[in-house]
Amino acid sequence: MHGLLVMLPVAIVIAIGNVLARLSVVTPEGFAQINRAVFWTAIPALIFRMTSGADLSTLSDGNMVLVVYLSFLLAPPVAWLLGRWSGAAGDRAATSTLMLIRSNTVFMGLPVVTLAVGQAGVDILSMYVAVTFVGYQIISLWWGTCALSGGLSWPVVRSSLKRLAVNPLVVSSVLGFALAVLGWNDFPAWMDETLKLLGNVASGMALLSLGGSLQVSGIPGMVVRSWRDVALKLLFLPALTWALFLLWPVPPVVLRTVVLIAAMPVAVDCFILSRVLGMDGDYAADTIMASTFLSALTVPLWILLLDALA
Repeated sequence: MHGLLVMLPVAIVIAIGNVLARLSVVTPEGFAQINRAVFWTAIPALIFRMTSGADLSTLSDGNMVLVVYLSFLLAPPVAWLLGRWSGAAGDRAATSTLMLIRSNTVFMGLPVVTLAVGQAGVDILSMYVAVTFVGYQIISLWWGTCALSGGLSWPVVRSSLKRLAVNPLVVSSVLGFALAVLGWNDFPAWMDETLKLLGNVASGMALLSLGGSLQVSGIPGMVVRSWRDVALKLLFLPALTWALFLLWPVPPVVLRTVVLIAAMPVAVDCFILSRVLGMDGDYAADTIMASTFLSALTVPLWILLLDALA
């Protein structure tokens, strides 16, 4: 029941976006402009505020960071190789690679962790965001752009790093984390409120834009088209994360929180990113919708397993 209630607001906003598109209130060109605006302003503001405001003093166990970064490094090549093995086009394989470790951490992960783990889990989530968002952005975008280019040669790596250096998501992550480390995160009220307002825009507008690109009646087809990447995201990634924690143990509250974050559906911003980066945005939309829909079943399953075994 908790999983279904968490998914309900997301589904409603997506449905509103779809209605706006069907009624031609917003045109496809309008949604494209929204995507660019969110990519360059709202999402970076959200990331900057979260990372700069995190309390790093509570980070006491390096195993959490080790396991999370190992999963970030090990999982995307699996999606890339499976995409190539299945004969997927380069832009689709790149989308698969980009999406795998990009969980819906804030807009779905936060309420799930609050319900399933409590305030202790929320504190862990704050640490998780602070110490992983920079690497999460860099690693996922790097793997995705490498897959789009078709290889790991030095020219490809160099080109990918150049693009990452000016990517607003990476820049906002690096700046936010640096301010958190230095303790320079006591912003004036007007500035903090501005960042908060822009961050709030990110989730709603991204969901509306996603809804505008979807044919809701085609959800079964979306599941069929994206089942492999949905399974990787909802089942493989949390299982890999849990297995790594068996090798590098952490307190139960840390394990429960991080595994649940790994089990979240594909982040909504993958739709915008794939459009902006020249990947397969339509496939990203299918996978986001399918993983969000099916996570109503898989997230309660993970909560049940964690309650019984963690």
